[in-house]
Amino acid sequence: MKSAQSHIFEYLLAILIVFAANAALAQDWTAKAREEKSLVVYHTTNVPDTQKILDGFRKRAPYLTVEPFRATGEKLIQKIATEVKAGRNLADVYIISGLQAWQLKDAGYIAPYASPERERTNPALKDRDGYWSGIYWNLEVLGYNAKQVTPQDVPKRWEDLTRARWKGQIGLEEEDVQWYASILQLMGEEKGKDLMRRIAQQNPQIRRGHTLLGQLMAAGEFALAPTLRVHEAESLKGKGAPVEWHAIEPLAPNPPVCVMLPKSAPRPNAAKVFIDYILSRDGQDIFRQMGRNSSRVDLEQPIARVTKIKLMEMDWERVQKNYSRYAQEFRDTFVAVAAR
Repeated sequence: MKSAQSHIFEYLLAILIVFAANAALAQDWTAKAREEKSLVVYHTTNVPDTQKILDGFRKRAPYLTVEPFRATGEKLIQKIATEVKAGRNLADVYIISGLQAWQLKDAGYIAPYASPERERTNPALKDRDGYWSGIYWNLEVLGYNAKQVTPQDVPKRWEDLTRARWKGQIGLEEEDVQWYASILQLMGEEKGKDLMRRIAQQNPQIRRGHTLLGQLMAAGEFALAPTLRVHEAESLKGKGAPVEWHAIEPLAPNPPVCVMLPKSAPRPNAAKVFIDYILSRDGQDIFRQMGRNSSRVDLEQPIARVTKIKLMEMDWERVQKNYSRYAQEFRDTFVAVAAR
């Protein structure tokens, strides 16, 4: 019968073997990545944040020339589908929301890659088969301009957005489909759609990009932004902008922003080197320093206040399956109305 020390020794030896195997594989595709010389990254993340990650990566892999391309989620999905169907595989890495990640997987556009760094990724922020891994997750809260809105007047319920004083004073992002879907799940389809129609009657200002949304609210273009991301709010506050935020609980967290390997990536080894980096502690720490919620279990979250918010459990698989419908309903309710 083996002693406890023997079992511990065998366990540690097994771990060392796994680490050694992973290190050998990483060295193998690093050598091949040097031959590939370049990397194309398609992403939905904002340009300043992505630039900081790319700056860090260039220090790690100076032998690779990185070419980023940014678009909104829906437009990036369309671009990818068009290119793949035409046999033009240009991108080596996709960085996109979890909802779009499921779409890409279902379409057969991505390949599994079990990066060694995935071991430290929160299990709730990665799929079981290795197709995508979360790099960070967002939380959208009700942001408000503190010069225009007193703490007493801050909406405490979603229904409060329909009050007369907020007419023309609400800003929304043109692809706030996830928020729309979460309200329908929270309230039920009928009540949720009714509330969305009433908010649309408030003539909300539709803008492209959550970063711009926060900047315009801070500048006084409108008073409220129901989907202001916490890190944007905290960043603006840090710069002295009159921005505050409130969580209307329970609040739905966004699906994680994910990194994945295209099925026919022209430079797959360079892609693996990049994915390893962005999931690594060094790469994830850059997100944490930017106020993002890291996907790694061994890094503290940057905003303590977030940990106290009551979150609702979202059926994101259901949202993904019905995403086209939700997107069309959101456009019909808000974007089409604003364009009239």
